[in-house]
Amino acid sequence: MPLPRGLRKRCEVILARLDLPSPFSVDGFRSSLEQVRGRPIVMEPLPVVGRDAPCGMWIALPSVDVVFYEQHTSPAHQDLIKLHELGHVVCGHSGVLELSHLAALMPDLTPEAVAQVFGGMRTSYDTVEEQEAEMIALLLADLCGSPAPVDPASGRLAESLLHPVRTRWWRKH
Repeated sequence: MPLPRGLRKRCEVILARLDLPSPFSVDGFRSSLEQVRGRPIVMEPLPVVGRDAPCGMWIALPSVDVVFYEQHTSPAHQDLIKLHELGHVVCGHSGVLELSHLAALMPDLTPEAVAQVFGGMRTSYDTVEEQEAEMIALLLADLCGSPAPVDPASGRLAESLLHPVRTRWWRKH
């Protein structure tokens, strides 16, 4: 699926409205979002590993946001995962996830119990939301000087999203 027109510009506008920490760090960004949202944002390593497990996810609970990230990867990749999930937060996306992923995080609960606790779960990810979150992550990773993504698909996405004129503009701000 091609990238939506204006995706990068839209994400730059979203980020321009935020008071980004200087120098930029993932933890500083998380802390500033906590202030804006008026609630804690907790970063937790994913308790499940495997081919079908996601590498990151965000769950908005009634009084806290929880960002899960893959712990068995490089620190730079962990930062990119965290920034992607925080990208969902700043874009105002829904903080729910596929029921099967949530059930994997809480194996002692039945899928029905998980659904009752967390309400309506989305059953598939909206591609535009994922692209927005990834764009936010790539723009912010550029601010903190993170190395290029290690995943070849993310690398190709990053190359296609980085426009030289906008990259120069972004680094000035």
